[in-house]
Amino acid sequence: MIQYERMTIDCVLDTLYREVPGKTAVVFEQESVTFAQLYGNAVTIAGNLLDLGVKKNDKVAVLLPNCLEYLYVYFALFKIGAWIVPVSTRYEPDEIRRVLENSDAETVIYQDRLGIFDYGQILSGLRSALPAIRHYIVLGDELPAGSMPFAGLLKPPAVPFHDRLLESVNPDDVAILGYTSGTTGHPKGVMITHYNLVATSYYGGQLLDIDEDIGFSIAPLYAAQGFNAVLVYFVSCITMKWIANFNPNDILSHVAKNGINLFHTQPTMWSLILAMPYCKPGLFRELRKVVVSGSLCTPYLARSIEETTRCTLINAYGIIEATGLVTMTRLDDPPEVRLNTVGRPIEGFEVKIVDKDRREVPQGEIGELAIRGYLMKGYYKNEAKTREVIDEEGWLYTGDLACYYKDGVNICIAGRIKDMVIRGGFNVYPVDIEECVLNMDKVEDVSVVGEPDEILGEALAAFVIPRPGFQLTEGEVKAYCRGKIANYKVPDRVHLVSQLPVLESGKVQKNILRRWAVEGIPAESQFLLNDTIVRGMALAAAEAEEI
Repeated sequence: MIQYERMTIDCVLDTLYREVPGKTAVVFEQESVTFAQLYGNAVTIAGNLLDLGVKKNDKVAVLLPNCLEYLYVYFALFKIGAWIVPVSTRYEPDEIRRVLENSDAETVIYQDRLGIFDYGQILSGLRSALPAIRHYIVLGDELPAGSMPFAGLLKPPAVPFHDRLLESVNPDDVAILGYTSGTTGHPKGVMITHYNLVATSYYGGQLLDIDEDIGFSIAPLYAAQGFNAVLVYFVSCITMKWIANFNPNDILSHVAKNGINLFHTQPTMWSLILAMPYCKPGLFRELRKVVVSGSLCTPYLARSIEETTRCTLINAYGIIEATGLVTMTRLDDPPEVRLNTVGRPIEGFEVKIVDKDRREVPQGEIGELAIRGYLMKGYYKNEAKTREVIDEEGWLYTGDLACYYKDGVNICIAGRIKDMVIRGGFNVYPVDIEECVLNMDKVEDVSVVGEPDEILGEALAAFVIPRPGFQLTEGEVKAYCRGKIANYKVPDRVHLVSQLPVLESGKVQKNILRRWAVEGIPAESQFLLNDTIVRGMALAAAEAEEI
Protein backbone atom coordinates (compact mmCIF):
# COMPACT_ATOMS: atom_id res chain seq x y z
CA MET A 1 0.00 0.00 0.00
CA ILE A 2 1.09 3.58 -0.65
CA GLN A 3 2.57 5.41 2.35
CA TYR A 4 1.05 8.85 2.89
CA GLU A 5 3.21 11.75 4.07
CA ARG A 6 0.37 13.46 5.89
CA MET A 7 -2.79 11.89 7.27
CA THR A 8 -5.26 14.22 5.58
CA ILE A 9 -7.70 13.26 2.86
CA ASP A 10 -6.45 15.95 0.48
CA CYS A 11 -2.96 14.45 0.85
CA VAL A 12 -4.36 11.05 -0.18
CA LEU A 13 -5.67 12.54 -3.42
CA ASP A 14 -2.43 14.49 -4.00
CA THR A 15 -0.40 11.29 -3.62
CA LEU A 16 -2.60 9.27 -5.95
CA TYR A 17 -2.46 12.08 -8.53
CA ARG A 18 1.31 12.11 -8.31
CA GLU A 19 1.89 8.33 -8.17
CA VAL A 20 -0.84 6.84 -10.40
CA PRO A 21 -2.46 9.69 -12.40
CA GLY A 22 -3.65 7.47 -15.25
CA LYS A 23 -5.14 4.75 -13.07
CA THR A 24 -8.93 4.51 -13.08
CA ALA A 25 -10.23 5.82 -9.77
CA VAL A 26 -13.97 5.36 -10.29
CA VAL A 27 -16.28 3.74 -12.78
CA PHE A 28 -19.73 5.24 -12.19
CA GLU A 29 -22.37 3.50 -14.28
CA GLN A 30 -20.56 3.58 -17.67
CA GLU A 31 -18.26 6.58 -17.07
CA SER A 32 -14.62 6.15 -15.99
CA VAL A 33 -12.60 8.80 -14.17
CA THR A 34 -8.85 8.59 -13.52
CA PHE A 35 -7.16 9.90 -10.40
CA ALA A 36 -5.78 12.77 -12.50
CA GLN A 37 -9.28 13.69 -13.68
CA LEU A 38 -10.67 13.43 -10.16
CA TYR A 39 -7.89 15.67 -8.90
CA GLY A 40 -8.39 18.20 -11.71
CA ASN A 41 -12.14 18.48 -11.14
CA ALA A 42 -11.67 18.73 -7.37
CA VAL A 43 -9.19 21.61 -7.52
CA THR A 44 -11.29 23.42 -10.17
CA ILE A 45 -14.37 23.24 -7.96
CA ALA A 46 -12.26 24.23 -4.94
CA GLY A 47 -11.06 27.37 -6.75
CA ASN A 48 -14.57 28.42 -7.68
CA LEU A 49 -15.87 27.81 -4.16
CA LEU A 50 -13.04 29.98 -2.83
CA ASP A 51 -14.16 32.73 -5.22
CA LEU A 52 -17.63 32.46 -3.67
CA GLY A 53 -16.08 33.08 -0.27
CA VAL A 54 -16.02 29.49 1.02
CA LYS A 55 -13.02 29.09 3.33
CA LYS A 56 -11.51 26.71 5.86
CA ASN A 57 -13.95 25.52 8.54
CA ASP A 58 -16.99 26.76 6.61
CA LYS A 59 -19.83 24.24 6.40
CA VAL A 60 -21.10 23.20 2.98
CA ALA A 61 -24.23 21.05 2.90
CA VAL A 62 -24.57 18.56 0.05
CA LEU A 63 -27.96 17.13 -0.93
CA LEU A 64 -27.16 14.90 -3.90
CA PRO A 65 -27.75 11.30 -4.97
CA ASN A 66 -24.74 9.16 -5.84
CA CYS A 67 -23.02 10.84 -8.78
CA LEU A 68 -19.51 11.83 -9.85
CA GLU A 69 -20.19 15.45 -8.96
CA TYR A 70 -20.72 14.41 -5.34
CA LEU A 71 -17.27 12.83 -5.27
CA TYR A 72 -15.68 15.93 -6.81
CA VAL A 73 -17.31 18.14 -4.16
CA TYR A 74 -16.08 15.93 -1.33
CA PHE A 75 -12.46 16.28 -2.41
CA ALA A 76 -12.79 19.96 -3.32
CA LEU A 77 -13.93 20.75 0.21
CA PHE A 78 -11.13 18.65 1.67
CA LYS A 79 -8.63 20.75 -0.35
CA ILE A 80 -10.05 23.97 1.11
CA GLY A 81 -10.41 22.60 4.64
CA ALA A 82 -14.15 23.28 4.68
CA TRP A 83 -16.49 20.82 6.38
CA ILE A 84 -18.80 18.78 4.19
CA VAL A 85 -22.28 18.23 5.63
CA PRO A 86 -23.86 15.26 3.80
CA VAL A 87 -27.67 15.43 3.84
CA SER A 88 -29.78 12.34 3.24
CA THR A 89 -31.91 12.44 0.10
CA ARG A 90 -34.49 10.48 2.08
CA TYR A 91 -35.07 13.30 4.55
CA GLU A 92 -38.38 15.10 4.67
CA PRO A 93 -38.32 18.93 4.40
CA ASP A 94 -38.37 19.50 8.16
CA GLU A 95 -35.47 17.07 8.65
CA ILE A 96 -33.49 18.90 5.95
CA ARG A 97 -34.21 22.22 7.68
CA ARG A 98 -32.99 20.90 11.06
CA VAL A 99 -29.68 19.69 9.61
CA LEU A 100 -29.05 22.90 7.64
CA GLU A 101 -29.94 25.01 10.65
CA ASN A 102 -27.94 23.02 13.21
CA SER A 103 -24.84 22.76 11.00
CA ASP A 104 -24.59 26.53 10.37
CA ALA A 105 -24.20 25.76 6.67
CA GLU A 106 -23.71 28.83 4.47
CA THR A 107 -23.68 26.97 1.14
CA VAL A 108 -25.96 24.22 -0.16
CA ILE A 109 -25.20 22.09 -3.22
CA TYR A 110 -28.26 20.11 -4.28
CA GLN A 111 -29.95 18.10 -7.03
CA ASP A 112 -32.88 19.93 -8.66
CA ARG A 113 -35.23 16.98 -8.29
CA LEU A 114 -35.01 13.30 -7.46
CA GLY A 115 -38.01 11.02 -7.87
CA ILE A 116 -40.97 12.66 -6.19
CA PHE A 117 -38.78 15.22 -4.42
CA ASP A 118 -38.47 18.69 -5.94
CA TYR A 119 -35.53 20.01 -3.94
CA GLY A 120 -35.61 23.41 -5.63
CA GLN A 121 -39.14 23.90 -4.37
CA ILE A 122 -38.35 22.43 -0.95
CA LEU A 123 -35.32 24.67 -0.40
CA SER A 124 -37.14 27.73 -1.74
CA GLY A 125 -39.77 27.09 0.90
CA LEU A 126 -37.12 26.87 3.61
CA ARG A 127 -35.14 30.01 2.70
CA SER A 128 -36.88 32.29 5.15
CA ALA A 129 -36.04 29.85 7.97
CA LEU A 130 -32.38 29.63 6.90
CA PRO A 131 -31.03 33.19 6.68
CA ALA A 132 -27.41 32.03 7.14
CA ILE A 133 -27.31 30.29 3.76
CA ARG A 134 -25.72 32.57 1.16
CA HIS A 135 -25.25 30.23 -1.80
CA TYR A 136 -27.62 27.75 -3.40
CA ILE A 137 -25.86 25.69 -6.09
CA VAL A 138 -28.07 23.38 -8.14
CA LEU A 139 -27.17 20.31 -10.19
CA GLY A 140 -29.73 19.82 -12.94
CA ASP A 141 -31.74 21.73 -15.49
CA GLU A 142 -34.10 23.61 -13.18
CA LEU A 143 -32.60 26.81 -11.78
CA PRO A 144 -34.79 28.53 -9.17
CA ALA A 145 -34.35 32.25 -8.59
CA GLY A 146 -31.38 33.00 -6.36
CA SER A 147 -29.53 29.79 -7.30
CA MET A 148 -26.45 29.21 -9.45
CA PRO A 149 -25.77 26.22 -11.73
CA PHE A 150 -23.32 23.53 -10.65
CA ALA A 151 -21.78 23.71 -14.13
CA GLY A 152 -20.26 27.05 -13.11
CA LEU A 153 -18.09 25.25 -10.56
CA LEU A 154 -16.44 23.25 -13.33
CA LYS A 155 -15.27 26.30 -15.31
CA PRO A 156 -11.65 27.47 -14.87
CA PRO A 157 -11.57 29.84 -11.86
CA ALA A 158 -10.23 33.37 -12.14
CA VAL A 159 -7.13 32.39 -10.15
CA PRO A 160 -5.78 28.81 -10.41
CA PHE A 161 -6.09 26.90 -7.14
CA HIS A 162 -2.35 26.41 -6.77
CA ASP A 163 -1.66 30.14 -7.04
CA ARG A 164 -3.63 30.89 -3.89
CA LEU A 165 -2.32 31.35 -0.38
CA LEU A 166 -4.49 29.14 1.83
CA GLU A 167 -4.59 27.97 5.40
CA SER A 168 -3.05 24.51 5.68
CA VAL A 169 -5.26 21.49 6.30
CA ASN A 170 -4.11 19.50 9.33
CA PRO A 171 -4.78 15.88 10.35
CA ASP A 172 -6.79 16.92 13.42
CA ASP A 173 -9.04 19.27 11.45
CA VAL A 174 -12.67 18.29 10.97
CA ALA A 175 -13.37 16.87 7.50
CA ILE A 176 -16.99 15.76 7.74
CA LEU A 177 -19.90 16.90 9.87
CA GLY A 178 -22.03 13.78 9.55
CA TYR A 179 -25.45 13.50 11.11
CA THR A 180 -26.58 10.44 13.04
CA SER A 181 -29.39 8.42 11.53
CA GLY A 182 -31.83 9.72 14.12
CA THR A 183 -33.68 6.48 14.93
CA THR A 184 -34.45 8.14 18.27
CA GLY A 185 -34.78 11.90 18.65
CA HIS A 186 -33.26 14.46 16.31
CA PRO A 187 -30.03 13.67 14.42
CA LYS A 188 -26.82 14.97 16.00
CA GLY A 189 -23.86 16.41 14.09
CA VAL A 190 -20.73 14.25 14.47
CA MET A 191 -17.37 15.96 13.88
CA ILE A 192 -14.98 13.52 12.14
CA THR A 193 -11.33 14.38 11.51
CA HIS A 194 -9.09 13.83 8.50
CA TYR A 195 -6.66 11.71 10.52
CA ASN A 196 -9.30 9.32 11.83
CA LEU A 197 -10.84 8.80 8.39
CA VAL A 198 -7.51 8.08 6.72
CA ALA A 199 -6.22 5.86 9.56
CA THR A 200 -9.31 3.65 9.80
CA SER A 201 -9.43 3.33 6.01
CA TYR A 202 -5.74 2.44 5.86
CA TYR A 203 -5.88 -0.23 8.56
CA GLY A 204 -9.17 -1.59 7.29
CA GLY A 205 -7.71 -1.91 3.81
CA GLN A 206 -4.68 -3.76 5.18
CA LEU A 207 -6.89 -6.36 6.86
CA LEU A 208 -8.82 -6.86 3.62
CA ASP A 209 -5.53 -7.69 1.87
CA ILE A 210 -6.46 -5.46 -1.04
CA ASP A 211 -4.20 -6.00 -4.05
CA GLU A 212 -5.41 -4.84 -7.47
CA ASP A 213 -8.95 -5.75 -6.55
CA ILE A 214 -11.96 -4.10 -8.17
CA GLY A 215 -14.12 -2.69 -5.38
CA PHE A 216 -17.87 -2.16 -5.46
CA SER A 217 -20.04 -0.31 -2.94
CA ILE A 218 -23.79 0.16 -2.94
CA ALA A 219 -24.03 2.61 -0.04
CA PRO A 220 -25.07 6.23 -0.73
CA LEU A 221 -22.35 8.84 -0.30
CA TYR A 222 -24.43 10.76 2.23
CA ALA A 223 -24.17 7.77 4.60
CA ALA A 224 -20.98 7.27 6.61
CA GLN A 225 -20.65 3.74 5.21
CA GLY A 226 -20.69 5.10 1.66
CA PHE A 227 -17.77 7.49 1.96
CA ASN A 228 -15.83 5.06 4.18
CA ALA A 229 -15.93 2.48 1.39
CA VAL A 230 -14.67 5.07 -1.13
CA LEU A 231 -11.77 6.00 1.12
CA VAL A 232 -10.82 2.37 1.82
CA TYR A 233 -10.56 1.82 -1.94
CA PHE A 234 -8.65 5.04 -2.61
CA VAL A 235 -6.21 4.67 0.29
CA SER A 236 -5.57 1.14 -0.97
CA CYS A 237 -5.09 2.51 -4.53
CA ILE A 238 -7.67 0.35 -6.27
CA THR A 239 -10.48 1.11 -8.69
CA MET A 240 -13.99 1.58 -7.34
CA LYS A 241 -17.15 0.71 -9.26
CA TRP A 242 -20.35 2.40 -8.32
CA ILE A 243 -23.99 2.69 -9.37
CA ALA A 244 -26.81 5.17 -8.85
CA ASN A 245 -29.61 2.70 -8.15
CA PHE A 246 -29.91 0.37 -5.20
CA ASN A 247 -32.41 -2.21 -6.41
CA PRO A 248 -31.30 -5.86 -6.13
CA ASN A 249 -31.61 -6.52 -9.86
CA ASP A 250 -29.12 -3.76 -10.78
CA ILE A 251 -26.74 -4.84 -8.05
CA LEU A 252 -26.74 -8.50 -9.08
CA SER A 253 -26.31 -7.61 -12.73
CA HIS A 254 -23.38 -5.31 -11.93
CA VAL A 255 -21.58 -7.88 -9.78
CA ALA A 256 -22.08 -10.57 -12.42
CA LYS A 257 -20.83 -8.54 -15.40
CA ASN A 258 -18.15 -6.15 -14.15
CA GLY A 259 -15.33 -8.20 -12.64
CA ILE A 260 -16.10 -7.22 -9.03
CA ASN A 261 -13.73 -8.86 -6.52
CA LEU A 262 -14.52 -6.91 -3.32
CA PHE A 263 -18.08 -5.97 -2.39
CA HIS A 264 -19.09 -3.57 0.42
CA THR A 265 -22.75 -4.02 1.33
CA GLN A 266 -25.41 -4.12 4.03
CA PRO A 267 -27.34 -7.01 5.61
CA THR A 268 -30.71 -5.62 4.56
CA MET A 269 -29.69 -5.56 0.90
CA TRP A 270 -28.49 -9.17 1.12
CA SER A 271 -31.89 -10.22 2.46
CA LEU A 272 -33.41 -8.83 -0.74
CA ILE A 273 -30.73 -10.24 -3.05
CA LEU A 274 -30.86 -13.77 -1.63
CA ALA A 275 -34.66 -13.83 -1.94
CA MET A 276 -34.43 -13.44 -5.72
CA PRO A 277 -35.05 -16.80 -7.43
CA TYR A 278 -32.22 -16.39 -9.95
CA CYS A 279 -29.59 -15.48 -7.32
CA LYS A 280 -27.19 -18.38 -7.94
CA PRO A 281 -23.47 -18.95 -7.21
CA GLY A 282 -22.61 -18.55 -10.90
CA LEU A 283 -23.32 -14.83 -10.71
CA PHE A 284 -20.45 -14.36 -8.26
CA ARG A 285 -17.68 -16.12 -10.17
CA GLU A 286 -15.12 -13.30 -9.79
CA LEU A 287 -16.16 -12.17 -6.32
CA ARG A 288 -13.68 -13.10 -3.58
CA LYS A 289 -14.55 -10.96 -0.55
CA VAL A 290 -17.81 -9.55 0.80
CA VAL A 291 -17.75 -6.94 3.57
CA VAL A 292 -21.04 -6.70 5.49
CA SER A 293 -21.57 -3.71 7.78
CA GLY A 294 -24.04 -0.96 8.59
CA SER A 295 -26.33 -3.07 10.76
CA LEU A 296 -26.40 -6.45 12.48
CA CYS A 297 -25.76 -9.41 10.19
CA THR A 298 -27.21 -12.51 11.83
CA PRO A 299 -25.29 -15.82 11.67
CA TYR A 300 -28.08 -17.24 9.50
CA LEU A 301 -27.76 -14.44 6.96
CA ALA A 302 -23.94 -14.54 7.05
CA ARG A 303 -24.00 -18.27 6.36
CA SER A 304 -26.46 -17.81 3.49
CA ILE A 305 -24.23 -15.13 1.92
CA GLU A 306 -21.15 -17.37 2.01
CA GLU A 307 -23.01 -20.42 0.71
CA THR A 308 -24.47 -18.46 -2.20
CA THR A 309 -21.42 -16.40 -3.20
CA ARG A 310 -18.83 -19.06 -2.32
CA CYS A 311 -16.42 -16.38 -1.19
CA THR A 312 -15.12 -15.04 2.13
CA LEU A 313 -17.45 -12.90 4.23
CA ILE A 314 -15.93 -10.20 6.43
CA ASN A 315 -18.26 -9.09 9.21
CA ALA A 316 -17.61 -5.52 10.36
CA TYR A 317 -18.96 -3.19 13.03
CA GLY A 318 -18.74 0.56 13.33
CA ILE A 319 -20.61 3.69 14.34
CA ILE A 320 -20.30 7.20 12.97
CA GLU A 321 -19.11 8.50 16.37
CA ALA A 322 -16.05 6.26 15.92
CA THR A 323 -15.41 7.11 12.26
CA GLY A 324 -17.45 4.21 10.92
CA LEU A 325 -15.17 1.19 11.38
CA VAL A 326 -14.20 -0.31 14.75
CA THR A 327 -14.03 -4.10 14.51
CA MET A 328 -13.91 -6.65 11.71
CA THR A 329 -13.29 -10.33 11.21
CA ARG A 330 -10.11 -11.43 9.47
CA LEU A 331 -9.79 -13.30 6.20
CA ASP A 332 -8.09 -16.23 7.92
CA ASP A 333 -10.58 -16.50 10.78
CA PRO A 334 -12.37 -19.86 11.00
CA PRO A 335 -15.93 -19.84 9.63
CA GLU A 336 -17.55 -19.94 13.07
CA VAL A 337 -15.83 -16.65 13.94
CA ARG A 338 -16.61 -14.91 10.65
CA LEU A 339 -20.26 -15.98 10.68
CA ASN A 340 -21.04 -15.45 14.37
CA THR A 341 -19.06 -12.34 15.34
CA VAL A 342 -18.07 -8.88 14.15
CA GLY A 343 -14.44 -9.72 14.84
CA ARG A 344 -11.99 -7.75 16.92
CA PRO A 345 -10.76 -4.15 16.86
CA ILE A 346 -8.68 -2.81 14.00
CA GLU A 347 -5.35 -1.23 14.94
CA GLY A 348 -5.81 1.85 17.11
CA PHE A 349 -9.03 0.79 18.87
CA GLU A 350 -9.68 -0.75 22.29
CA VAL A 351 -12.97 -2.27 23.44
CA LYS A 352 -14.59 -3.32 26.69
CA ILE A 353 -18.05 -4.53 27.73
CA VAL A 354 -19.66 -2.91 30.75
CA ASP A 355 -22.80 -2.99 32.90
CA LYS A 356 -25.18 -0.08 33.54
CA ASP A 357 -22.68 1.33 36.07
CA ARG A 358 -19.92 1.17 33.42
CA ARG A 359 -18.05 -1.62 35.21
CA GLU A 360 -16.69 -4.46 33.09
CA VAL A 361 -18.92 -7.54 33.06
CA PRO A 362 -17.67 -11.12 33.55
CA GLN A 363 -16.55 -13.01 30.47
CA GLY A 364 -19.49 -14.15 28.36
CA GLU A 365 -22.10 -11.83 29.85
CA ILE A 366 -23.97 -9.28 27.74
CA GLY A 367 -23.32 -5.61 28.44
CA GLU A 368 -22.80 -2.29 26.69
CA LEU A 369 -19.93 -2.05 24.22
CA ALA A 370 -17.48 0.77 24.99
CA ILE A 371 -14.70 1.75 22.58
CA ARG A 372 -11.64 3.98 22.66
CA GLY A 373 -9.56 5.10 19.71
CA TYR A 374 -10.47 7.06 16.59
CA LEU A 375 -13.42 8.90 18.08
CA MET A 376 -15.32 11.95 16.94
CA LYS A 377 -14.25 15.37 18.18
CA GLY A 378 -17.74 15.56 19.64
CA TYR A 379 -21.30 16.40 18.73
CA TYR A 380 -21.44 19.79 17.05
CA LYS A 381 -22.67 22.49 19.45
CA ASN A 382 -23.69 19.84 21.98
CA GLU A 383 -21.03 19.42 24.67
CA ALA A 384 -23.54 18.02 27.17
CA LYS A 385 -24.48 15.14 24.87
CA THR A 386 -20.82 14.56 24.05
CA ARG A 387 -19.94 14.23 27.76
CA GLU A 388 -22.87 11.86 28.13
CA VAL A 389 -21.35 9.32 25.73
CA ILE A 390 -17.58 9.91 26.13
CA ASP A 391 -16.06 9.75 29.62
CA GLU A 392 -12.96 11.47 30.98
CA GLU A 393 -10.78 8.48 30.05
CA GLY A 394 -11.82 8.68 26.41
CA TRP A 395 -14.23 5.73 26.35
CA LEU A 396 -17.25 6.08 24.06
CA TYR A 397 -20.34 4.20 25.27
CA THR A 398 -22.06 3.02 22.11
CA GLY A 399 -25.51 1.99 23.33
CA ASP A 400 -24.95 -1.37 21.62
CA LEU A 401 -25.29 -4.62 23.54
CA ALA A 402 -22.41 -7.03 23.08
CA CYS A 403 -20.58 -9.99 24.57
CA TYR A 404 -17.34 -11.81 23.87
CA TYR A 405 -17.54 -14.91 21.73
CA LYS A 406 -16.55 -18.19 23.37
CA ASP A 407 -12.93 -17.57 22.31
CA GLY A 408 -12.83 -14.50 24.58
CA VAL A 409 -11.41 -12.35 21.78
CA ASN A 410 -14.02 -11.64 19.14
CA ILE A 411 -17.16 -9.58 19.71
CA CYS A 412 -20.81 -10.55 19.20
CA ILE A 413 -23.39 -7.76 18.89
CA ALA A 414 -26.74 -8.48 20.55
CA GLY A 415 -28.61 -5.34 19.51
CA ARG A 416 -29.27 -1.89 20.94
CA ILE A 417 -29.81 -1.31 24.66
CA LYS A 418 -32.99 0.57 23.79
CA ASP A 419 -34.18 -2.44 21.76
CA MET A 420 -33.94 -4.88 24.69
CA VAL A 421 -37.40 -5.99 25.79
CA ILE A 422 -38.25 -6.72 29.44
CA ARG A 423 -41.09 -9.23 29.16
CA GLY A 424 -42.57 -10.38 32.43
CA GLY A 425 -39.31 -9.63 34.25
CA PHE A 426 -37.09 -11.44 31.71
CA ASN A 427 -34.56 -9.55 29.57
CA VAL A 428 -35.16 -10.52 25.94
CA TYR A 429 -32.77 -9.63 23.13
CA PRO A 430 -34.67 -9.37 19.82
CA VAL A 431 -31.72 -10.75 17.86
CA ASP A 432 -32.25 -14.19 19.46
CA ILE A 433 -35.80 -14.32 18.11
CA GLU A 434 -34.88 -12.82 14.74
CA GLU A 435 -32.15 -15.42 14.22
CA CYS A 436 -34.62 -18.20 14.97
CA VAL A 437 -37.37 -16.90 12.66
CA LEU A 438 -34.91 -16.26 9.81
CA ASN A 439 -34.24 -19.99 9.67
CA MET A 440 -37.76 -20.54 8.40
CA ASP A 441 -37.79 -21.31 4.67
CA LYS A 442 -40.86 -19.11 4.21
CA VAL A 443 -39.32 -15.99 5.79
CA GLU A 444 -37.44 -13.32 3.88
CA ASP A 445 -36.81 -10.89 6.76
CA VAL A 446 -37.93 -10.18 10.32
CA SER A 447 -37.57 -7.56 13.03
CA VAL A 448 -38.75 -7.85 16.63
CA VAL A 449 -39.69 -5.04 19.03
CA GLY A 450 -41.41 -4.62 22.35
CA GLU A 451 -44.89 -3.18 22.68
CA PRO A 452 -46.72 -2.05 25.86
CA ASP A 453 -48.63 -4.78 27.68
CA GLU A 454 -50.71 -4.33 30.84
CA ILE A 455 -49.81 -7.74 32.28
CA LEU A 456 -46.27 -8.43 31.01
CA GLY A 457 -45.04 -4.84 30.94
CA GLU A 458 -43.83 -5.45 27.41
CA ALA A 459 -44.93 -8.01 24.85
CA LEU A 460 -42.96 -9.24 21.85
CA ALA A 461 -44.11 -8.15 18.40
CA ALA A 462 -42.46 -9.76 15.36
CA PHE A 463 -42.77 -8.05 11.97
CA VAL A 464 -42.19 -10.70 9.32
CA ILE A 465 -41.77 -10.40 5.53
CA PRO A 466 -42.76 -13.72 3.89
CA ARG A 467 -40.78 -14.93 0.89
CA PRO A 468 -42.48 -14.29 -2.46
CA GLY A 469 -44.55 -17.28 -3.49
CA PHE A 470 -45.04 -18.63 0.05
CA GLN A 471 -48.07 -18.46 2.30
CA LEU A 472 -47.33 -17.87 5.98
CA THR A 473 -49.44 -17.45 9.08
CA GLU A 474 -48.88 -16.06 12.55
CA GLY A 475 -49.47 -19.51 14.02
CA GLU A 476 -46.74 -21.06 11.87
CA VAL A 477 -44.16 -18.54 13.09
CA LYS A 478 -45.03 -19.10 16.74
CA ALA A 479 -45.09 -22.89 16.34
CA TYR A 480 -41.68 -22.83 14.66
CA CYS A 481 -40.16 -20.88 17.57
CA ARG A 482 -41.50 -23.16 20.30
CA GLY A 483 -38.85 -25.62 21.41
CA LYS A 484 -36.09 -23.69 19.63
CA ILE A 485 -35.95 -20.66 21.95
CA ALA A 486 -37.10 -20.18 25.55
CA ASN A 487 -40.87 -19.95 25.88
CA TYR A 488 -40.71 -16.35 27.13
CA LYS A 489 -38.98 -15.41 23.86
CA VAL A 490 -41.71 -16.74 21.56
CA PRO A 491 -43.39 -13.72 19.91
CA ASP A 492 -46.72 -12.74 21.43
CA ARG A 493 -47.86 -11.21 18.16
CA VAL A 494 -46.71 -11.73 14.59
CA HIS A 495 -47.43 -9.10 11.94
CA LEU A 496 -46.96 -10.07 8.29
CA VAL A 497 -45.70 -7.06 6.34
CA SER A 498 -44.52 -6.35 2.81
CA GLN A 499 -41.60 -4.14 3.89
CA LEU A 500 -39.70 -2.89 6.94
CA PRO A 501 -38.85 0.77 7.52
CA VAL A 502 -35.12 0.92 6.79
CA LEU A 503 -32.55 3.73 6.97
CA GLU A 504 -29.88 4.28 4.29
CA SER A 505 -27.39 2.59 6.64
CA GLY A 506 -29.43 -0.61 6.41
CA LYS A 507 -30.72 -0.31 9.97
CA VAL A 508 -34.37 -1.10 10.60
CA GLN A 509 -36.16 1.81 12.25
CA LYS A 510 -37.46 -0.01 15.28
CA ASN A 511 -38.99 3.15 16.71
CA ILE A 512 -41.35 3.12 13.72
CA LEU A 513 -42.13 -0.57 14.26
CA ARG A 514 -43.05 0.17 17.87
CA ARG A 515 -45.44 2.79 16.59
CA TRP A 516 -46.89 0.32 14.08
CA ALA A 517 -47.41 -2.19 16.91
CA VAL A 518 -49.56 0.32 18.78
CA GLU A 519 -51.19 2.38 16.03
CA GLY A 520 -51.41 -0.14 13.20
CA ILE A 521 -49.42 -0.86 10.03
CA PRO A 522 -49.74 1.68 7.18
CA ALA A 523 -51.48 0.41 4.07
CA GLU A 524 -48.34 0.51 1.89
CA SER A 525 -46.55 -1.89 4.24
CA GLN A 526 -49.37 -4.34 4.84
CA PHE A 527 -48.97 -7.84 3.50
CA LEU A 528 -51.80 -8.59 1.07
CA LEU A 529 -51.75 -12.29 0.22
CA ASN A 530 -53.46 -12.18 -3.14
CA ASP A 531 -51.59 -9.11 -4.33
CA THR A 532 -48.08 -9.00 -2.87
CA ILE A 533 -47.17 -12.60 -3.63
CA VAL A 534 -48.39 -12.45 -7.22
CA ARG A 535 -46.68 -9.13 -7.92
CA GLY A 536 -43.48 -10.32 -6.25
CA MET A 537 -43.34 -13.48 -8.34
CA ALA A 538 -44.09 -11.60 -11.56
CA LEU A 539 -41.40 -8.99 -10.83
CA ALA A 540 -38.81 -11.64 -9.98
CA ALA A 541 -39.55 -13.51 -13.21
CA ALA A 542 -39.27 -10.34 -15.29
CA GLU A 543 -36.00 -9.32 -13.66
CA ALA A 544 -34.54 -12.79 -14.17
CA GLU A 545 -34.95 -12.40 -17.93
CA GLU A 546 -32.94 -9.17 -17.87
CA ILE A 547 -29.75 -10.66 -16.38
